[in-house]
Amino acid sequence: MQYVPLRSKYRIGTRQSELALVQTESVIEQLHKFYPNIEYEIIKIKTIGDKNLLDPLANIGDKGLFTKELEVELNRNTIEFVVHSLKDVPSTILPPNMIIGAILERADPRDAVVIAPWHNKKSLNELSHGSIIGTSSTRRIAQLKLNYPQFIYKNIRGNMNTRWEKLNNQELGYDAMIAAVAGLQRLKWTDRISEIIEPDRVLYAIGQGALGIECRHNDIDTIRMLSVLNHEPTVVCCIAERAFLRRIGGGCSIPNAVRTVYNEKGLIIDGILLNLDGSRFVKDCVENSDLTISTTTTKNGSTFFVSHSDDDLSLPDDDIQSIDRYSNGMNSKKQLTELNINSIHVPIPSTSTSQSSSPSLSTTTTEVVPLLRHYAHVCGVNINETILENAELCGTNLAVKLMQMGADSILEEIHQNVTVIPPP
Repeated sequence: MQYVPLRSKYRIGTRQSELALVQTESVIEQLHKFYPNIEYEIIKIKTIGDKNLLDPLANIGDKGLFTKELEVELNRNTIEFVVHSLKDVPSTILPPNMIIGAILERADPRDAVVIAPWHNKKSLNELSHGSIIGTSSTRRIAQLKLNYPQFIYKNIRGNMNTRWEKLNNQELGYDAMIAAVAGLQRLKWTDRISEIIEPDRVLYAIGQGALGIECRHNDIDTIRMLSVLNHEPTVVCCIAERAFLRRIGGGCSIPNAVRTVYNEKGLIIDGILLNLDGSRFVKDCVENSDLTISTTTTKNGSTFFVSHSDDDLSLPDDDIQSIDRYSNGMNSKKQLTELNINSIHVPIPSTSTSQSSSPSLSTTTTEVVPLLRHYAHVCGVNINETILENAELCGTNLAVKLMQMGADSILEEIHQNVTVIPPP
């Protein structure tokens, strides 16, 4: 039975760019299919990443460049939820009262080459030695330098429209730029794509191509309302990717990337961590052939789970080869901890407010409700929790493998070479 929302109107926070607005409108369009009588108000908010268009993203800082101001408004209850490009949402930390309430079906997660219009070239391989490629992503630069060391990589900041204008300005000297295929598709700019870069050359960003909707952790009404948008294969893949990033650490300044394949039973996740110029990297993959098999063990009648904290999930060196098949049992040096679902007192709107057009709920009763479990800050309502737990473990164990291969020294090198500019 489909959930009946308790509000008649929801306020949606979004960035001000054309792409952000297009994405938000697409979410509203999908919600209307399920809730035709609900109203939605779009609230435009400018973020730190939108305000500073000069410095490379890696130098502004890693945490919430495109989400912080939106989360402030969520916390103030001035909006009910926010539509994000999921790759912009940190997986290492979210405000304690925030959660990803839904992840929509993923668009093409790959990267695209957009060659300047005055060129008659169709691919990177056709560009001359020393051509200038515009991208602000350390992930793209590091991987492109491995495959295309003959080019010069130059920062190109701004929303998609701004970057397109810069590419068209011949005086700025850009021969091409790299952008996400999904963004170009949503703007109906596919005719501007010169070449799509396959993941065997450049792995994509965590969550790239997916839209994530952030809301308050205790707003059960909004979470239930949004849950109809969850696309299970995308949720599973993105949980694995976000768990990988959460464990490996990093953000805009850390070149890390993934490729995830899920066939509704088994999952394979490839991951890479590089230094800034791509001269050093660690790369590996983890596979679980059946996510439906529980990884829990029992002891003295109690159920235990591998810890879902950000703490080190370390494995013995001789267990490296067995990580891929952890569904058949995984040994951990870390003490397994009993899983508890916390409960809190949450204002629950009474049924008399369900027809109200007011965006705020004035008539409430207080009762204790359980906080919904989340995986890498994603709440997969109505999706098998064993599958979600195993997906999270896949990503975590991939990160562990890379740490055992030397990721720590690469991370230390990056931190020594990146200067973070504090916001004004």
